[in-house]
Amino acid sequence: MLGTSHEEWRKRVPAKERERKTTEELVQYLADKRRIEDIISEYGVACDSAGWDVLQEIYDENIEREMTGTLAEVVKGRDKLIELHRNPVLPRAPGVQTVNVGLARFKERELRHLISTKIIRVSDDNKKAWAFCYYQMAVVGKDDAGWHSGTHEGTYIFSFSKDTGAWRFTQHLIWTNNAVNPMFGAPKK
Repeated sequence: MLGTSHEEWRKRVPAKERERKTTEELVQYLADKRRIEDIISEYGVACDSAGWDVLQEIYDENIEREMTGTLAEVVKGRDKLIELHRNPVLPRAPGVQTVNVGLARFKERELRHLISTKIIRVSDDNKKAWAFCYYQMAVVGKDDAGWHSGTHEGTYIFSFSKDTGAWRFTQHLIWTNNAVNPMFGAPKK
């Protein structure tokens, strides 16, 4: 069971980074941080545009995702996670009184992951990194009744590894209120 996002960040991530003293160390550190920012953005755009090939590149094969808040889901493995991006299940957390209405009913739809407030930490050996981000997802879609829109927000703690030579996501911890977004959930009857 996850604590609050702030508790988990403090528990899992070094409070301070090692000072990079040489020009070479500093350049590598800044390049690493920039690449991590890029793959966070690539993740959002890939999820919004069905860029599953991009997710194949930026997800470690053993990636784990845990969602909490109004959803309760744990998934392990790149292929399983990408399949859940394609066909979301979005299981409700205990006590959440909405049902998944899904996006398939929309003939036209647009999703936008708006990811901000990025705090990025890089490990002393430059092989692991973490990012704390707030996000909002805006969704708009058209069905037989017309246009609809909704938003939800939350917090990400992303973990990354460069063990394979390139930075990849290894873990997503997500605090979300997705189940109360009218595009994804409707009150139980």
